[in-house]
Formats: sequence, structure tokens, C-alpha cells
Amino acid sequence: MRAALFCCLSAIALLSGTWEAATATPIPTGTQAAARFLLATCLGSADDVSVVAQLARKQNWASMIDPAVPENDPVRVNGMWQVNQNGQSYTVTTGTGPHGKTSCLVMFIDPKPSRDGFIAAISSAVRLKSVIDSGRSSWHHEMYQIEDMAPKNVILQLASSPDGMVYEASIIGPP
Repeated sequence: MRAALFCCLSAIALLSGTWEAATATPIPTGTQAAARFLLATCLGSADDVSVVAQLARKQNWASMIDPAVPENDPVRVNGMWQVNQNGQSYTVTTGTGPHGKTSCLVMFIDPKPSRDGFIAAISSAVRLKSVIDSGRSSWHHEMYQIEDMAPKNVILQLASSPDGMVYEASIIGPP
């Protein structure tokens, strides 16, 4: 009787996904920190990149922009900072493109987060809908629409290496 009850409960857990959740690999702390950093830094900048500049001033990030260098590109770099936080290094860049489209890019210098853990950590904070996934033959490029956010049509873009490490992620505002 106990064996039958155990088998029944195991089958229910397996079908409901609880078994998978209980045995899932935990997300490494550094990967969680990288995902939190991206969201805290860039999520509020989807329609106003000056939010990131305010955060940079508040947290005393080191600017990497030389105001004497003129820009001729169609994308205007608004700010670029080197950030060292909690044993992790990032480069944060904000820009504005044609038609006012914004971008907040985080490059993960050291350590780089794992792609699968990074996506899992981001997905636990916002709802993502896959838009483009280039596959895993070489560099992996992905784009997701962040569905539960205003303004609408905000995109999360990732680039990861063949070994599954995320090199950069950006939040791109709507046109």
C-alpha cells in the first residue's frame, strides 16, 4: 500500500513539474548577480537613457567617454562606464539611435555569467517571449520581447559564446 502511494505521489510530482524544480540545478550566485545588475541598470532606461547616467553619478562609476572625440555614427553614445561591483566587472554603454531608439548594453568582463542560468534568472523577474534565436553553432545571438513592461516592444538581446558564457546583454527601447 505504501509503495503504491509513493509511486502515485511520484507520478503526480513528475507530471506537475515539481520533481524537475526540486532537482533543477541552482543558478550560480555570480550569474544571479549579473542578471540583477543588468535589470537594475538598464530596465528603466527603455525610453530614457539618462536614467543610467543618473545611476552612474550616484554610484560613482568611472566614465570612459572622452568628450573631445566627435561622433559621426548614426548611433549616438550617451555614456560609457567601467563598473566594479561585488567582485564583478562590467562595462555599461547607453546610446540613442535613429528615430530615438534607445539601448543600454552591459558587457560582462569578469566573470561572465552562464547563458542558461542568466536566462533563468532574468525570466524569474520578467516575462520573456523569444523573437530571434540564431542557434548554437558559433556565437549565440538571441532576442526576447519583454512582455510585462511599459513601454511596449522592449527587447532583451544576448550574445553568448560557444561554451555558453554571456558576453553582453542589452535592453533596447521601442522605436
